[in-house]
Amino acid sequence: MTQELDHQQAFQVHCLAQMGVMTWLPDNQVAPGTVFYPANPWPMDQAFEPVAKAPILEGQTQGFGVVETPPKVVAPEAKEQSVANLREQLNAGPDIIVEDLQPIEEYAVDIDVPVEDVEPTKRKIMRLELRAFALANQLLILTEVPTAFTQQEDIERLALKMGQALLKQPIEEWSSSALSWPGGLRNPYFVTRQDWLLGALEGFVQRVSKSFLSPPKIVLAGASISELFNELPSESPLNAFPVARIVSLPELFRIPELRKEAWQIMQTALF
Repeated sequence: MTQELDHQQAFQVHCLAQMGVMTWLPDNQVAPGTVFYPANPWPMDQAFEPVAKAPILEGQTQGFGVVETPPKVVAPEAKEQSVANLREQLNAGPDIIVEDLQPIEEYAVDIDVPVEDVEPTKRKIMRLELRAFALANQLLILTEVPTAFTQQEDIERLALKMGQALLKQPIEEWSSSALSWPGGLRNPYFVTRQDWLLGALEGFVQRVSKSFLSPPKIVLAGASISELFNELPSESPLNAFPVARIVSLPELFRIPELRKEAWQIMQTALF
């Protein structure tokens, strides 16, 4: 049995379907039905004309142009009257402050400020170029070298002669090592810290002297390496080694007059 709905019922079924209700039949009636969906559920009279037309705004332009607001015309009498009122208000009483719009001229004046005596901060070593010479498993020479170092062979021969004169025996076994610390840390929280360099120096000395049968005799050649040894913590094992402090080997190579003083220092400190 097929039941066709009229226009009003079809419109009601359409509205219920939009709200989620899919069937519109009483519970006691079980029969299939055909739902009629009109093309336009809200018919409108084609002869309808609006009573009021949409107002056209002044200054409205076609397309996407900028709306130009016509300038407001002010009569000359109104301008003169407003200026007169302003003058009367300014001259009314002292409670109105008139700002002086004249340009301000600035003059440079020398002011004597007392200079405070500030103690210079101690310069910390953040860059190090080091060469190490382990001679006969007894003597360790740590010397500073310039960053652009080109006299490696000359310094090696000088170190071998010094070791042979100090140990009073020919040097048959020796090795050379290098330590390069490019500069301070870039982290702003650690830029002034020096313990990384001290740790690297301590590990470097222990590594090159691990084959020594007895505590090594150390020669510190250079001001920076001597200062770094002074900064080592008191519990560092390097503090137990005998140490002699002289100028760097490149300086001894360039200035032979310094070798006599360096020889006396090494003889006194190591033997």
